[in-house]
Amino acid sequence: MKITINQEPIPKARARTVVRNGKVMSFTPKATANAESSIRAQIAQNKEFYPAGVPLTIKMWFFISKPPSISKKRTMPVTRPDIDNYCKLVLDACNKYLWADDSQIVSLEAFKRYGTPPHIELEIAKFGE
Repeated sequence: MKITINQEPIPKARARTVVRNGKVMSFTPKATANAESSIRAQIAQNKEFYPAGVPLTIKMWFFISKPPSISKKRTMPVTRPDIDNYCKLVLDACNKYLWADDSQIVSLEAFKRYGTPPHIELEIAKFGE
């Protein structure tokens, strides 16, 4: 199955913890919550779902806008954010929408590239197929 998510890739931000009225509270930053919500909305039209126990292999491509200040010689984004944080956002957003839990993923390949328009591409298959 192949899916294209039309949005600028953003990394998963760490949960924030604050103390209010003597109580410790943790929350997901708004940009992360919005990005996960947008991904879910775009994959909701997909009818395929992988139930628990099905091993999956996933390939992800993150196409990022190239800043004008970057040299034309640089063809790959070798700066922050880290690719694993992009992956975390997508994997968490797809939980319970494309698969039961991201623990089903037994193989993962990820690629970070410059591209216009910025978007995310996913290729999902049962492991071994």
